[in-house]
Amino acid sequence: MNITAKTLPLGVIGHPVAHSVSPEIHNFILDCLEMNYFYGAYHVLPENLGDAIRGARALGIRGLNVTIPHKEEVIKFCNELDPYAQKIGAVNTVVNRMGVLKGYNTDAPGFIANLDRSGVSVEGKNVVILGAGGAAKGVAAAVLESGAARVRVVNRTHAKAEKLASELHDRRIEAAESAAGAQILINTTSVGMKSDATPFERFDLLAPDCVVCDIVFCPRETALLRMAAENGFKTVGGIGMLIYQAVIAFELFTQKNVGEDIIDRLFRRLEMNHNIVLTGFMGCGKSAVGRELAQMTGSELIDCDDYIVKTTGLTIPEIFDREGESGFRSIESRCIGELSRRKGVVISLGGGAVLRRENIDLLRENSYVIRLKADVEKILRNTSGDTSRPLLKGKSRPEIEAMLDYREPYYANCDYTVDVSQMYPNRTAKKILDLVTESKKFS
Repeated sequence: MNITAKTLPLGVIGHPVAHSVSPEIHNFILDCLEMNYFYGAYHVLPENLGDAIRGARALGIRGLNVTIPHKEEVIKFCNELDPYAQKIGAVNTVVNRMGVLKGYNTDAPGFIANLDRSGVSVEGKNVVILGAGGAAKGVAAAVLESGAARVRVVNRTHAKAEKLASELHDRRIEAAESAAGAQILINTTSVGMKSDATPFERFDLLAPDCVVCDIVFCPRETALLRMAAENGFKTVGGIGMLIYQAVIAFELFTQKNVGEDIIDRLFRRLEMNHNIVLTGFMGCGKSAVGRELAQMTGSELIDCDDYIVKTTGLTIPEIFDREGESGFRSIESRCIGELSRRKGVVISLGGGAVLRRENIDLLRENSYVIRLKADVEKILRNTSGDTSRPLLKGKSRPEIEAMLDYREPYYANCDYTVDVSQMYPNRTAKKILDLVTESKKFS
């Protein structure tokens, strides 16, 4: 991307906003279409929202996505609203046309587009929505518009479900206590986000052909979706909704069509049906690159050493002191076996995990294994003074070089090698995403 004085600005505002995946999505599309725009993320406190919108208009920012907590409050600063935004009472996209600001809600059509891609139709179906917040209202409006026969809203606080149903003014929607007979079940709560919690467990109540959907996209396979799949139900994850709402917003901003080929590439880049596993010698930057990858894809980062500490209650040096390296490697293999069953996560391995070939062979069944290769200078620089690595304790440079040479054949058991000696973590992560996006390994 070459930013010039003619580059047109776009962006997302929210509080917080540093976690947003929108810049990665929009700038990827811009690169694909070779358009002279730039999409950034702007942290806007609630009390500064009016100033931010007025500033965007004054600066000629062509469009803004709007995320929590501004989706409702931003309406008062819009000159016009599209029908969905008006009905839902929430705006996630503001388009600036010559100083006239029009608010849209692309979450609702984005949800339906994701269902369409998955071959799921709500027309004539009995739909149950879990939750009664803003997301639930948008999804409810979308499925009603798409022809659902009946929509029931199930929420812990029944009064909130009743309020949502009444606000949509449609005889087909009602508050309910049960999901019995649901043909489509949709979780719109945050339960399951970056956790193993689930908002629903009574799969025996659902219709045999029920489709279970989750708008949560981190992790890619929530506990709800995993349990639904184990019970034989078709599932639809939340990353597709994120992608489609962004694509629809992009087309509103730029008046440019995003072709199916670009959408397919976005899905390969972000859907993460398979894991990305980082291997490499100690100090090559796996943790830093992993954080960048997780940020860019909105996915969960799992550091294997941290996972070992969490599951054993011991630090790595303590395990080495008690069990020796052999005992540590056994614990590490057990934890890798558990992590290999995850879906859509970024995993950073310890430097010696490759020494048991079965570890990497197992991970490669459901993961892209990326080896980060660094020169000795970078390794020494990054590990200097680090007391958390027992195998480097008291080691001289020649000894570290010998250890690196010994492990080299083990590191070769990977899908791709990326030389990070002269690359910053952000650039490395982008390169890895490019490799995974174009890969045919799991096609």
